[in-house]
Amino acid sequence: GTYISYSKEKPISMNPFKVTKEEYDLNFGEKKNFLKSLIFLIFKGNEFPSKIEDMLINQTIVEYYEAYFHPFTKFTEKEREGLRQKLLVASKMEEDYDKFSHSMEDIDAQIREAEMDKQAESRALMLPAEARRLKLLRQCRSLYALAQDEAASKGEKERALQIIENYKKELYNNSMLIKIDKQIDHIEEQKRRLKVRELSFNSYYEFALERIPQIVAQEKIQFNIRDFAAILKQFYRGGELEMTLNSDLDVNLFDEQFIVFEIDKIKDDPVLFPIVVLIIMDVFLQKMRIKKGRKALIIEEAWKAIASPTMAEYIKYLYKTVRKFHGIAGVVTQELNDVIDSPIVKEAIINNSDVKILLDQTKFKDRYEDIAAILGLTPIQRQQIFTINALNNREGRSYFKEVWICRGQNSDVYGVEEAPECYWAYTTERTEKEALKLYLAHYGTMQEAITRMEADRHQAGSPKYLEFARQVNEHQKVMSLW
Repeated sequence: GTYISYSKEKPISMNPFKVTKEEYDLNFGEKKNFLKSLIFLIFKGNEFPSKIEDMLINQTIVEYYEAYFHPFTKFTEKEREGLRQKLLVASKMEEDYDKFSHSMEDIDAQIREAEMDKQAESRALMLPAEARRLKLLRQCRSLYALAQDEAASKGEKERALQIIENYKKELYNNSMLIKIDKQIDHIEEQKRRLKVRELSFNSYYEFALERIPQIVAQEKIQFNIRDFAAILKQFYRGGELEMTLNSDLDVNLFDEQFIVFEIDKIKDDPVLFPIVVLIIMDVFLQKMRIKKGRKALIIEEAWKAIASPTMAEYIKYLYKTVRKFHGIAGVVTQELNDVIDSPIVKEAIINNSDVKILLDQTKFKDRYEDIAAILGLTPIQRQQIFTINALNNREGRSYFKEVWICRGQNSDVYGVEEAPECYWAYTTERTEKEALKLYLAHYGTMQEAITRMEADRHQAGSPKYLEFARQVNEHQKVMSLW
């Protein structure tokens, strides 16, 4: 395996924006949702994005990858027609009654003109919309003449006026469509200028800052682009955290069976810590899809960094997706108060966890109601939990500790007994770790230190681990030198 530790000189950095054509074709929806979570984590922190913000960032991500994998040249006729109808509805929405009335009066004036523009009418080359406008004006004049003809019946006059009103509305729409076609040409040119030559946060940042103002102007919505640019700038070219989201991942990591990311050094950084946790999770998801066999992602205290409202959906997605690829996701906490205080934990983690493992809960016994409710424990399961390490069942047995394991509705308390050498390797007891350091300093390698330490404990009559460690610490030297 490999152990990766975060440092300023060598930060944990990746390029979460980089995807292959195959990933784009097969899993773009999942990747898009991950990138939205990442961007909003930087931009909004724990605050929920508004629906407008979500729509904007979603659209920029979709168009960003389209620009890379399918560079834009022009709208198809079907796309133009769809855009034409959309812009027409938007234009009508903006028109108030007075503007509409004024436009209709202008159309009346055009209809009542004495002479047609013969020169315009006879042009061989004419836009379809303009040709239709002239034809409608000519028909309206004929209908007006009928409506004013004394020889015409009342029914004929009423029908003529009704048709004129319909034609006037079409003329109104026609004049708007001419403007809209010019607007579509402008939008087409804007999209043509948007190029994405390589996938990274840098290129997305540049794309978004150019595209968002265009969308805002087109949709006539509000979005603070300056705040967005300023907050994300630290991850952009030349920024303090540029390398975090713009460096390609070491492909050798995909061949490692066991990877540990140690990020204690940034655990107090409210900006960087959750982002690094998130991109590590993305690395796991990429590896999970590529590699066969069983996979596991275990997040220790770092899960707190992403247990926010904005991340709830992503965590639920992670748990459900992992199962599809023969994997597991787990979180570890030493403070059950974290479970009680976070509704996100219950919704996104506990409800999606089929296996629960608890150590000794004695110190929480007087206030276990809330914990039991959140974990969904039955009265029998609670009784089981409070027997952990509480029974007089150790006489004549090797050292062990008990643990409660629940899988679905099946649960019980189990004794965990390990080889003494494993105990020395994994102990978190400070006194025992300090004693092991003395043996390591003397023998040079961890394996030799553990082997010698356990042999000495056995020679000393096999006292308890903690008792033997205290003796070593008292002498401040290995047992052979006492």
